[in-house]
Amino acid sequence: MAIEDLPDWFDRHHVDIIRTHATTLDGPGVGKYIHRSKFYGSLPAGHAIADTAIAIDIAGSPHLSHWHDQRVENFGDILVKPDIDTLISDGTNPALGHCIADFTTATGEELRLCPRTQLKRMIRLLSARGYCMKAAFELEFYLFDESFEDIKRKQYQQLRAVGASEKPNMYLLKNAYHAAPFMTEVIKRLEWKGIGWEAWNDEAGVGQIELNINAGDPLTVCDNVVRTKQVLYEVALDMDMAVTFMAAPSSLFGSGMHAHHSLTTIEGTPVFYDSDKPDNRSDLMNRWLAGQVANLSGSVSFLSPTMNAYRRFRDYTAVPMTATWSMDNRSTALRLISSSKSATRIENRIGAADLNPYLALATTIAAGIAGLDNDLALPDETKKLAWGNAVTSEKLPTTITTAIEALENNQHLPAYLGEDFTQYWANTRRAEWLAFHTEGGDPESKNVTEWEYERYFRLV
Repeated sequence: MAIEDLPDWFDRHHVDIIRTHATTLDGPGVGKYIHRSKFYGSLPAGHAIADTAIAIDIAGSPHLSHWHDQRVENFGDILVKPDIDTLISDGTNPALGHCIADFTTATGEELRLCPRTQLKRMIRLLSARGYCMKAAFELEFYLFDESFEDIKRKQYQQLRAVGASEKPNMYLLKNAYHAAPFMTEVIKRLEWKGIGWEAWNDEAGVGQIELNINAGDPLTVCDNVVRTKQVLYEVALDMDMAVTFMAAPSSLFGSGMHAHHSLTTIEGTPVFYDSDKPDNRSDLMNRWLAGQVANLSGSVSFLSPTMNAYRRFRDYTAVPMTATWSMDNRSTALRLISSSKSATRIENRIGAADLNPYLALATTIAAGIAGLDNDLALPDETKKLAWGNAVTSEKLPTTITTAIEALENNQHLPAYLGEDFTQYWANTRRAEWLAFHTEGGDPESKNVTEWEYERYFRLV
């Protein structure tokens, strides 16, 4: 949409207020509710916001122990630059519109600490090599039949998960029926916003739901994920319920966010499939996959960003523990599907529900390009159960600190994502570790601590 067409769009959709939505490193959306005249007048640069919006942790503490050369030394302004191609009407509130935005410097430069900008950079690198990505996410979350306030008042104990059974199950229709009124409202609001979905179902945990978002180009898919998470939160508030993307809200089944992807030429022809090759995997797919495997340990920090996320890493609990790949093997980190030309793809099963989708796909592209550029060799397929494999496969990091070390020691990811960006990210994860150990987290606890609930339950 051209900027000069916006007044007509506002009139036709009866929109008077626009909510901008940019995403922080930790994943929460930030922005402003802006009158249409102010929104229009701020374009194309966008509106000002304090530098702290991109430089605070999930609990609102500024990053004062580390810096970046694009950050404003005196906590001055940066800009939130709307992508007007993402402008949509709300559907529920007829006067409200929504627009996804990027952070930029006060002078309009791309801000390398902006997650959406980082993904756009990786998309450009991939395009320069003649390829496009198609991606999709599976969102897992827990749903509770009580409000956020009631849950906090109970100190997050004895929560009323939505479902028919107090025992873990999977795909149980009786459980799903209890969640149906909530999910019906969610789906209605997603469709009003033009966000396509494939399916939802009862998952393994008590009260756990999986929602699959339609595949598409990586930027649009990530925009849809952050919008979907906002919709889920708003529906929960409106229905006096609670929903959480906390990766491990209990000691039982954690929540993941599996990412699927494939490559095409710029013209749209799939390039992972070759019927003349073993398992229909093209030579290009093998090189790309080799890059994914080689960089799995370095990617874990982006795919599991919180202290709580590492409670998921246990053998035989659906979370991969090794840097492995296989054809349709759900115990490996990378699961391949190659049944047809259009369906051939890679599923990364490491990601926690609290990941930042922009950074997850940016890291995936960087890892794959490393495989192409360096002609990396693909290790042997893991054809048996990958859990409990103590000898033959590289173990993935299972703590926030070992994941930081794996990223800093990685040979490829910083070269594409940027040394400055990866080091800043590593410093934010160290700050997360420090916050846990100095603000009330119990490193000896085998159970989820109140510090984790207070920090992550509502905000991730």
